[in-house]
Amino acid sequence: LELRLDKTLTCRDKHIIYVAQCQRCSEIGGKEDTYFGQTLTPLHTRLNGHRNKFNIDKRALYEHSALSMHCYNVHRDAFRLDCFKFGIVKKTKPHLLDREEAGFCIKFKTNVWGLNRMEIIG
Repeated sequence: LELRLDKTLTCRDKHIIYVAQCQRCSEIGGKEDTYFGQTLTPLHTRLNGHRNKFNIDKRALYEHSALSMHCYNVHRDAFRLDCFKFGIVKKTKPHLLDREEAGFCIKFKTNVWGLNRMEIIG
């Protein structure tokens, strides 16, 4: 399956479906390297939310994000958001975000093999 990114959209766009791929896992041919997400806010704001979870402390914030949890469990020596490469898949209407995200997770099996299958705390 091939995923086409919408190169006309930027990090300032909102109401989008985005994809993240772990570069370390993809280098070794891992199946558990892809995550689909959605955001009502501009993508750069959403990515800052992910970035804030890359913090190991007593609050265990990393457990609240599939991306930081993946890095913590698999690549603790490289516990940073920049392990991931991001792309914008599409813009959609806000009320369709859940359906669109689920569709990509099912199509690309990220709910089975990828990072969307992780159970997030909180």
